Amino acid sequence: MDDRFGPDAGLHRQMYEEVGPRIAGGPWHWFHWLFAKGPSRPFVAYLITACVECELKLPGLGWALIRDVASISGREKNEADYESLLQKLSEILVLRQLLVLPWPEGTTFAHEPAAGPGGKRPELKAETNDAVYLFEVKAPSLLSHQRSRSENPVQFPGRMFEGAMRKMMAGDQKPILPRDNPVKDFLMSAEAKFAPFAGEKPVYGVLIVVWDDFIYEPITSLVHEASKGLLTAETFARNGDGTPITFAHVDAVFLIRHLMYFQQGAAETLTERRHAFDFGGERDLPNVHVPVPGGKEVPGFIRTGLRALRFDDEQLQNFADYRPQEFIMWFNT
Repeated sequence: MDDRFGPDAGLHRQMYEEVGPRIAGGPWHWFHWLFAKGPSRPFVAYLITACVECELKLPGLGWALIRDVASISGREKNEADYESLLQKLSEILVLRQLLVLPWPEGTTFAHEPAAGPGGKRPELKAETNDAVYLFEVKAPSLLSHQRSRSENPVQFPGRMFEGAMRKMMAGDQKPILPRDNPVKDFLMSAEAKFAPFAGEKPVYGVLIVVWDDFIYEPITSLVHEASKGLLTAETFARNGDGTPITFAHVDAVFLIRHLMYFQQGAAETLTERRHAFDFGGERDLPNVHVPVPGGKEVPGFIRTGLRALRFDDEQLQNFADYRPQEFIMWFNT
């Protein structure tokens, strides 16, 4: 690595020298071409930078993350491996951003802590003098869904229409159906991981979901009442006796609009950000904050640090991609 990385250049170099040859010359890896070209490639340089910054904030974490990236290999052009890599990149992006927030002095961090022996493990725990903050980071498998979007002009982002009505509205077209089950699974997983941590201090449970540019999809899945949104009284998520599934230990969901930047960054076609791990600034499109009804209000420094506006913020209503949708038809011009 060159001198642009300053006093941390040595750690950058160590990380690259350990994983670079494995990714470039070991079992087949989706990033082998980039790593074969060396640390001068922006995707490689900033991936390692993000891991270094995690390592400096929480020793052992950065090394674990970069080794995880290297280990997802061996199956040539396997799409499941590519989606696993996108999910791992999402973890790296969000963990790095969380760790550099302006936490109160004395805050301690733990990666994948358990409340007890054999307990479920959220992604990150941050503990201050006054509270405990638990974070779970998720990213859906979207490759097949992305192809479907590009091939089919009709989409139903939510569940507001029954099958017969969808068929009538779609006509001869094969419609794109809601991608809301992963959002439900993410909420249920976060609830199960956060619940055992109840203690003397207030515990904040935060689910962070990294999506692509079509951010209206998870927004619709969460808050659209006619679509039986997961955080509404009419939720489609029900127990066996028909009662709504609720998430008492999840206080907020943050939707991070970033998966496309990883895909474009790895393909070296990225133009909207400086690099694939650029979390964005004031001039960039924001992320979305969705409070869970009945939950505690997440502190402002977390909302600001995640660059998130509340889903019903007036500023977001100017953008169709940030509003819940019922029916979409694209026209090729």
